[in-house]
Amino acid sequence: MENDLTPAPEGEEAGDLQDEPDTQDETNTQDETNTQDETNAQDDLPGQDSLPTESLQDESLRQDSLPIVVTESPQEDVEMQSMFPTSDSPAQEFASIAEIDRADSPVEDPEVILKNLQETFQNIIDDKLANIPLRLIDTHSGILYTSNDLEGIFKESEEYQRLYENLLTTSVSKLQRRVNEFFRYAMLSHKWASAKDEPQYWQIKGSVYEMDAPLEIRKLQQFCTTSKREGYRWAWSDTCCIDKTNNAELQESIISMFAWYKDSAITIVYLADVSDISQLKDSQWFKRGWTLQELLAPQFIRFYKQDWQPLIDSDKNHKVELLSILHDITHIDVDVLKTFVPGVDNVKKRLSWVSSRTTKKIEDIAYCLMGIFGIHMPVMYGEKHNAFVRLQKEIMALTDDLSLFDWLGESSTLHSYFAAHPRCFMTPSYDARQDSTSSKFEFRLLKTSKRITSGLSSSALKIVKDVLSNPPHGRFIANGRMSMPFFVHEVVTLIPNQDKPGVLSYLVKAEGLSELEVIVTQRLVPLYGKNPSHKYRVVRMWDASLIQRPGSTSIEAADASILDNPESPEPPTAEDSPKQEKEKEKAKEKGKDKEKDKGKDKEKDKEKDKEKDKDKESWVGRSKDLVADFVADMVTNSTAAAFIRRLQEPFVAQLLCSPGDKQPWRRVGTTIRVIAHASSGSVNFRAPENVIVH
Repeated sequence: MENDLTPAPEGEEAGDLQDEPDTQDETNTQDETNTQDETNAQDDLPGQDSLPTESLQDESLRQDSLPIVVTESPQEDVEMQSMFPTSDSPAQEFASIAEIDRADSPVEDPEVILKNLQETFQNIIDDKLANIPLRLIDTHSGILYTSNDLEGIFKESEEYQRLYENLLTTSVSKLQRRVNEFFRYAMLSHKWASAKDEPQYWQIKGSVYEMDAPLEIRKLQQFCTTSKREGYRWAWSDTCCIDKTNNAELQESIISMFAWYKDSAITIVYLADVSDISQLKDSQWFKRGWTLQELLAPQFIRFYKQDWQPLIDSDKNHKVELLSILHDITHIDVDVLKTFVPGVDNVKKRLSWVSSRTTKKIEDIAYCLMGIFGIHMPVMYGEKHNAFVRLQKEIMALTDDLSLFDWLGESSTLHSYFAAHPRCFMTPSYDARQDSTSSKFEFRLLKTSKRITSGLSSSALKIVKDVLSNPPHGRFIANGRMSMPFFVHEVVTLIPNQDKPGVLSYLVKAEGLSELEVIVTQRLVPLYGKNPSHKYRVVRMWDASLIQRPGSTSIEAADASILDNPESPEPPTAEDSPKQEKEKEKAKEKGKDKEKDKGKDKEKDKEKDKEKDKDKESWVGRSKDLVADFVADMVTNSTAAAFIRRLQEPFVAQLLCSPGDKQPWRRVGTTIRVIAHASSGSVNFRAPENVIVH
């Protein structure tokens, strides 16, 4: 768009300046500049706009020239204050420093100062245009404009002309505020009707207010009218503000959509199937995939019923007013609804939010979650279910959260360790410690750290310490196969469960585990006898929390104290059994024998000390001592015992299947969570190993 108010070229501006201003003129100019700066500073102070006459006139001109309806909503006033930098913000601080430098540097060339300010002003405009939707509707005229058009419209306004002509006396923060005010926009959130009934980009030829087709054009018109009434010049709807025939524009819009909703001044939610607040919980708006981010991202929301009247009688933020109701409907935590932050923490919980929602296109169930996780990936319609697999791969690359693999149902056909659909994450997360009081787990409470470590051979204990000192690395995918660290329990038998006919239930016995039941999504080949055609494994995923868990139980604390003092007795019990009394008598006799041997041991110790002193004199001896001390400090027997104990706790297990030797392992889909318990008896330790899973 042509700009009649384009500033003159720099050469012309330079020609208009006086070449040699005399000293008096320079002084007068400086005084006028200082006076103008003080007037502008007063104009920027809140509550002082009505004092200076010139400022009042300027403000009046701005109100007349800028076609923005000013809202009287207190909530929006608070919102506007939060949108702009405060006196403590970096932008305000920069503005103050710039003004001080401007006043304290009279010798600097005015041309240079003006040129820098012009560049700053343009950068502010460019930055704003880069972060708003690619197309917006003018709610006053109903015309659809591109972001390039918006720049031209702003530069043709009297507001821009006034700011441009007074750059030397206008702070940077004020420029930012004025630009933000001009480009404030409203977003529409709704459930699409039939695609043929929604107004598309190619159908918008003039003003939307003058259109009488397609069927849903009235919804768009009412949205624009409501936005205008609420005080917003610009509006965006996903029906007509995206050229879906342009792949580049479509991809940018989908990736940026979460940010657009987040940065909007208001999001207007239209509920076509709600005439009363009692019907809110049954609205289809809560069952669509895309509307999840349209609920979480915006800071300010207004809900409107099917007659375009507000859902509740309040001009405040409906998202805050209806917080408890929204929580009951969506099962999303209140704190998350209030201030949602994208990220890859609590993966399963985030995926569960969309588990009961649907999208018209298969790929959209993944694309609508990119903003929720803060992930950007290419949009490729036609890839079908591969889109959700790609999303899970992106999440896995950014987090160690194992809840990504805690799903039920069918696995993806592309990779067996990824879920086929978000509905696989509907079940709540499982905490293995909840089962720590089960009868199968009581044996753990009878073991102290001293007994656990003494039950292991020295070689096994060394393996434990090696694992703790150098734990397994993360997971990675290459050539369609994933390398994953597991604790592996080889399956000995897998037979159908005769007690549950008609259900794909199998009884599984694996090394080191009690018998467990698995209910699967596909029929399995039984495993018993020699030379089976298929192999199975029950695996536990490596979890870094096994090494260090925040807090400890009283039993763990007692175990640690016992281990630190090997001579201390076992924890006392309420009543001593006959077997315990015999053990005490034997201990007394052993104590007498130990006293007799003490004299002999002391002489031997003295000889050993002399040999150690000789070794320490060499650098080899000193190095051995340093390494031994370092390992002892890093991994103590107490740490090893605590680690082994945690491995004895119930855990979420997965079943792997391989059709034969040298064949890749695949995860078997299950319909119920598999909880494995360590078998009672001696303590077994299996070092984790990397398994290739297809």
